[in-house]
Amino acid sequence: MTGISKRDGKASQFNAFLNKYQDSSFSLALLKKMETFRVSTNLSPIVLSVSGAPGTGKTTLANELAKAFKQFFGINSAIVSLDDFYLSRAEREELAESIHPLAITRGPPGTHDVERLIDVIKKLRTNLSARAPVFNKALDERVEETRLLKPAGIIICEGWFWGAIAEPVSALVNPVNRLEEKQDHRGVWRKWVNSQIVRYKEAFISDISIHLRAPSPEASLEWRKLQEKENLAANAENESNISLNVERFLSHFERLVRWIDKDLPGRVDIEIFLDEHHDIARVSLR
Repeated sequence: MTGISKRDGKASQFNAFLNKYQDSSFSLALLKKMETFRVSTNLSPIVLSVSGAPGTGKTTLANELAKAFKQFFGINSAIVSLDDFYLSRAEREELAESIHPLAITRGPPGTHDVERLIDVIKKLRTNLSARAPVFNKALDERVEETRLLKPAGIIICEGWFWGAIAEPVSALVNPVNRLEEKQDHRGVWRKWVNSQIVRYKEAFISDISIHLRAPSPEASLEWRKLQEKENLAANAENESNISLNVERFLSHFERLVRWIDKDLPGRVDIEIFLDEHHDIARVSLR
């Protein structure tokens, strides 16, 4: 059996352990990248990152990969989610007063406990256990409980702007949507957000990077609305204002999502292009 056919055979086996993201070209591209590293609990863990606009399915992919890695390699994974590291409501209220009112909204750069994020990843990289915070999105608040992350052979980091770099200052002059035009007409908030990205640089170091690309901003919006509807239905909450709320919420992300889609393809290892049905259309390997 040739090297290529062996690789295809392994990719087929690995692909069988996936569900939503079951795709032979993706599995082949991922295993090709992983051949560079020796997957073993006796060595430093492999750090794999997943990025993508809100609604693209980063958490789903991270969970599927963790399951597949366990079944295929027999190796455990530790999942680190950027969403778990949101600042508390009180901390964001302080930012809203000292920086700009829009800083109250969780999600954009600057609204996370970056030092704690870096500390957790550092511990996992050195085969130590770490405790990650837990954030309750329904309450918009960090809770007292923490989540134990045990040492693992693979660390999967997921977050919507994972791996992003700052946008050129010249690009910040003009607003990209109504939110920026009406509530940040002087550009104070967007300049502050842009200046915060560099703080995540140490956390964003990864061995293998994957980016999920939505076919359009409209598709990402609709997928995010669907996620919110499912969350509300699970908690028996009212869906009446969901479209308006999600559209306004995602307006805070639009600028950076556009920049990432423009900048990241040249730097990410694997880019997954999704179609309108949220299925994999094609895969690009750097």
